[in-house]
Amino acid sequence: MAKIGLENFLYAVATVNPATGAITYGGAKKPGKAVSFNMTVNKADATLYADDGLAESDDAVTGGDITLGIDRYDLTTMAEILGHTITEGEVVDNTADVAPYVGLGRITPLMVDNQRKFRATILALCQFSEPDDSDTTRGETVEFGTYEIPGKLIIPTNGEWRKRQVFDTAAAAAAYITSAFAAPNP
Repeated sequence: MAKIGLENFLYAVATVNPATGAITYGGAKKPGKAVSFNMTVNKADATLYADDGLAESDDAVTGGDITLGIDRYDLTTMAEILGHTITEGEVVDNTADVAPYVGLGRITPLMVDNQRKFRATILALCQFSEPDDSDTTRGETVEFGTYEIPGKLIIPTNGEWRKRQVFDTAAAAAAYITSAFAAPNP
């Protein structure tokens, strides 16, 4: 499976039940068009040597760092995923703000045996943090700037931190993510 692109980020604010660890989502939303995605997974490596050889090993995922590249910085979306206050279109950032947990989905177009496929990936819990900010004046040529939002990959209580499935169409992959992030019926 060769990766041939990146499209369709979707996120949903997550609520974690403190007693059970169960996660519910508040409905899928699009933060902007997908430009880039990077994830570095943290692992706890352990090895046990016995009788002069490797007897046991473990390589458990403990979290990670993610960076989401998007084409726009929509104030309402950023206020929601960063925990800022928004009133009448004005966003106020406060040092006491706490970013909520969110689920994050993305679609990766693939080429498999000369057939286009679409892998939907869902990260169960992430928490984004304030991005760095820089701007450059326009010179003789125009250069587009995009936005990178850093975050942390959080491992849920049940250990199920990522889900993936391959589909024949992008619409089916998007429906898979949207369904996973559907808001519960009251």
